[in-house]
Amino acid sequence: MKKFIFRVLFTVLLALNFSLLTAQPFKVFAISDMVRVFEDGYNLPPAGDTITIFGIRGEILSGQFTIYAKNNLTEVTVDPGILRNQKTGKTIVNTEWNFVGTIPLSKNTPGYDLTALTRKAPAQFPEYLMQEKLLNINKNTYKSVWLTISVSDNTDPGLYNTSIKVKCSQGEQSIPLKVRVYPLTLPSERHLDVVEWFSTGGFSKWHGINEQYSPEWFAMLKKYGENLASHRQNSFRVGLNTVEIKKSKVEDYSFDFTRFDQISDLFWSIKGMDYLETGFLAKRGPLGFTDPHIAWVDVNIRNAETGQELKMRADSIIPYLIPALENHLRQKGWLKKTWFHVFDETVLMNAPSYVEFSNYIHQYGPDLKRMDAIETTGVLNAIEIAVPKLNHLASWYDTYRKAQEKGVELWFYSVGIYQGPLYPNKTIDVPLIQSRTMHWLNYRFDAPGYLHWGYNIWSEDPFREVGMHIGDGWHVYPAKDGVLNSLRWEEMRNGIQDYEYFWMLENKISHLKDSLGTHFSWINPKQRGQEITARVIKDFEDYSNDPDILNASKMEVIKELLMFDVSPKVYVQTVPFEGSELFRQASTELFGWCEPGTKISINGEDIWVRQNGLFLAKPGTSGSANEIKITATSSKGTKEIIRKIAER
Repeated sequence: MKKFIFRVLFTVLLALNFSLLTAQPFKVFAISDMVRVFEDGYNLPPAGDTITIFGIRGEILSGQFTIYAKNNLTEVTVDPGILRNQKTGKTIVNTEWNFVGTIPLSKNTPGYDLTALTRKAPAQFPEYLMQEKLLNINKNTYKSVWLTISVSDNTDPGLYNTSIKVKCSQGEQSIPLKVRVYPLTLPSERHLDVVEWFSTGGFSKWHGINEQYSPEWFAMLKKYGENLASHRQNSFRVGLNTVEIKKSKVEDYSFDFTRFDQISDLFWSIKGMDYLETGFLAKRGPLGFTDPHIAWVDVNIRNAETGQELKMRADSIIPYLIPALENHLRQKGWLKKTWFHVFDETVLMNAPSYVEFSNYIHQYGPDLKRMDAIETTGVLNAIEIAVPKLNHLASWYDTYRKAQEKGVELWFYSVGIYQGPLYPNKTIDVPLIQSRTMHWLNYRFDAPGYLHWGYNIWSEDPFREVGMHIGDGWHVYPAKDGVLNSLRWEEMRNGIQDYEYFWMLENKISHLKDSLGTHFSWINPKQRGQEITARVIKDFEDYSNDPDILNASKMEVIKELLMFDVSPKVYVQTVPFEGSELFRQASTELFGWCEPGTKISINGEDIWVRQNGLFLAKPGTSGSANEIKITATSSKGTKEIIRKIAER
């Protein structure tokens, strides 16, 4: 009888519990940070019951979860809890959260097939991190919450757990957050140079600052700079119009760099800023983009005696201004960290004109490093840093690489609506992950710099109109007290941090190569990182938008960094590199090094190791996975390395 009563009570309680669960007014679930979650639930991405994030010390990590309102919710807020290490009890205290705000998109990026876009317009697109910490959420709405977790350099490695609480007037629910921190530290130095052009033109409208160069103006400019640096942008731009030029008599000029220095010093005071940009001295001709002749800009000159302002064409002042600028930069210790602009986006038709203008400037400032966005291969003999648009880099890559081999530094830039639909992009309606993988492309194709024109080139109201560039003109949104980050801006930082992972691996391989001598000149320190990036960016037009593939590839870098110095130490490099396809009857060449006392087998066959640690082989692949399995064994342990080479 008692057993019967117990079973009845248990059944009633179970039914009651199920009823309570199904009656919950909202649901909370985890979503990858590399996808957008639309408020109407369109094409909802895979969801989980735990937010799982991993990274290393010094990294800023992103996470995302979504609230689904089954009923109308009022006064919704979030308590992120405190991440605590389960073994040491230490905490990560820098966990921030924001609701994700949406903006209307009335048209899609032109030239794209719908299958390459996240969603067809018109629609509301999740886009920016809101300031509001208390919201009402309408019934049947999905509202995402963005997590930003700053892992300090002295954070203990290990697993950190907390429970994030979502609270509202209708109730409370929790979702677990797990953050794994690995015992590696992201370099504070920047090894990918990044240019993000900003404008101060909206200071009055958006920030209520009417007086240029006032204390309030500089305070807001510093907030811009801090936001740029916190997203690993490492350069700032100061126009030459900040240099006051006075003329007292014929060809007697003086140059006052006070304002130029004031702006520069503000940015130099921000940790992470490495380079100063200046220029331009040329502009487009009257016939427009393809005008064969570019033109000199006008420069403001003040008469020293009368105070009257006049304009002079730049070429007439260049013999005086450029030597003065170069000498000033040298005296300040800034010359080697200055990039000088001549003219923006030259094309083949005006390339000869660009070369003429650039060489004219160069003769008066031979130590100024010229860097410009270009859309041609016709100026590579008149520039130190060439920045082709992404589609042009892809189309003429071999030519640009030859220039790179001769000493020209090779970057790329992107302009969303003009580079074509075949390449990763940063407009609002392409997959969010592309704002991140853009910088895997930097490493994959050995381009150590990236330029983007639009940090805050806002339309009349960026919250309501994305502009002709479908949002590509800005990565942040205006707020009276500063700026609001976009999802694209957050993912761009994540991609730049990923680049540092590959640099860390390259740096380890470089040190190994330097320690081994000329017999190991075959070691290419970049190859392994490029092999791993190729899992995500196989080619300019062949890349993955899958967050799982990116995370697995990033995890592979972490594993290789952690195991690199663990005995038995071994390094392997193949020709062709991993992921390549072999023509039938071709073979793979395998080069390797191991520390003394290590035995090597490849696909189960013992390999002769020379006294200096060198081993060589021409292995076939084994199994359906087309694997080459290298096993290193010593008294200190065993290590296994896998390389995959597919036979065509």
